[in-house]
Amino acid sequence: MIDDHVHPFPLEFAPFDTRDLGLEAPDQEPAAVERRRQLAPGRLYIHLLETRLAALLGVAEGEDLAAARDELARRDWLAYLRLLFDDAELTGMVLDDALHPDEPSQPASVYAGLAGRPVWKMTRLDPLVDTLLAQGASAREIVDRVERHMADAAACGAVAFKTILAYRTGLAVDPHVDLAEAQRSLNEDLPVRRRGKALRDLVLRTELGRAADLGLPVQVHTGFGDSELRLAESDPLLLEDILRTAEGTAATVVLIHGSFPWHEQAAYLASVKPNVWVELSLSNLFAPMHTADRLLRILDVAPRGRVLLGSDGHGLPETQWFGCRVLADAWTEVARGLAVAGARPPWVEQTRFALFEGNARSVYSLA
Repeated sequence: MIDDHVHPFPLEFAPFDTRDLGLEAPDQEPAAVERRRQLAPGRLYIHLLETRLAALLGVAEGEDLAAARDELARRDWLAYLRLLFDDAELTGMVLDDALHPDEPSQPASVYAGLAGRPVWKMTRLDPLVDTLLAQGASAREIVDRVERHMADAAACGAVAFKTILAYRTGLAVDPHVDLAEAQRSLNEDLPVRRRGKALRDLVLRTELGRAADLGLPVQVHTGFGDSELRLAESDPLLLEDILRTAEGTAATVVLIHGSFPWHEQAAYLASVKPNVWVELSLSNLFAPMHTADRLLRILDVAPRGRVLLGSDGHGLPETQWFGCRVLADAWTEVARGLAVAGARPPWVEQTRFALFEGNARSVYSLA
């Protein structure tokens, strides 16, 4: 499987602790941290991750999983990473390393060397816009900088761009906004991350057009995410107007995270729009029990050539492993249902290859 949406795993040994694995936005207030940790034992996805990891490592029920894992991982971090990634049957990963933009970026080759398989990078653009807004840059300066940044990233080997506009001013993008409106929006008395809706709308339209020129896809965050997100503003159907523009029809657009809970709406867009794909990730990590149902509902509407898969693993490498294993098990269940419905074995196998490997190689132009 090519994991088409993953965040960096630690380059050196990191202890196993799932207590902060949640969708609450980062918050350093002691009370909030303690609340997340108190809730952790009751989270199903954490329990399932831990029980499956125990089975992989041969840790019996009642034994200290964290201690056993840390002893093994501390002894040889590289070997431990390879154990996880081999079991996940990973053949490559497309990495977004902007999850924590204040941390230094490492070349893709560093991750590839540890993972023992190819790693390609994508480039997220919203942090640049945030920084320029905070510095008082004009709308013209911001748009120009975004275009230069995209060209530089492509020249350095980026295989995709990404926007998390849903986390900022939402996906109800005005496709007709002009530079004057964008400039006026910079005067809004709002926090930086909510400021400049017209500017951010113009940036997205520009991003789509420039990505098309560069021949690279754009991943668009849709559906649920951490608590910083306003979920109602992340419905993929809000993108319909921008997808009808010249830029929106020229770019290759990947609606990531399956747009959960709007996965069938995303599948519809991937079915009727010639330049739109739907990607299933994140919900397999944080809501694993119904992953097979979500995948089948997507395939019930979208052609198999328009569906991609990822883990959205982050922090602990076990999250990437778990996300990929959940997808593999979900496919086993989906394939069984397809066979019962009358799908012939060659069609089912062709679909499996497309979802797990072929589509990613095509969309991201991977060797």
